[in-house]
This record gives sequence, structure tokens and C-alpha cells, in this order.
Amino acid sequence: MPQPAHDHNAPAESWWESFQRAERAHTAQLDPLWRMTPGERVAAMRRGELTYQQLAAWSARHPEQVPTVHGEFEWIVAKRAEVCE
Repeated sequence: MPQPAHDHNAPAESWWESFQRAERAHTAQLDPLWRMTPGERVAAMRRGELTYQQLAAWSARHPEQVPTVHGEFEWIVAKRAEVCE
């Protein structure tokens, strides 16, 4: 994907502006996750539709909602080679 041309006349982005832009992007990625019900999140996880960032945020905020296998989050266990064999 081509990068947009940099406008050398534009003022440089401050650290705070960069941080705010990153926070808006982070929020935009997680908003759809939080609009789902717990059941919808489980179904989306099992279909492979959630990003690593979404899975980690969900697991941190609501660990009781995330299915587990032998005490480990299902989405982590599913990535292990021995489960795939």
C-alpha cells in the first residue's frame, strides 16, 4: 500500500498528538468488541474474527467471560501446535 506523501510544510506532530491519534485508533478497534454480548464475542472468537488486541483486551477486562481449556484461555490454547494435531 503506498504511503501518503509527507507535507514538509506541515507542523510536526507532537508526542501528545501522536498519543491521542494512537488512542483513537485503539478505541476504534475495540468499540465493536464492547458492543457485542458475551455470547457474540465467544462466537466471533471461535470463527477467528477477533484480533489479538481484541482478544487480549477482552481477556483482561472480562476474564470470566472467556472460555478456558484446562485453566488457559481457549484462544491461546487453540494456537498451540499440539491442539492442531
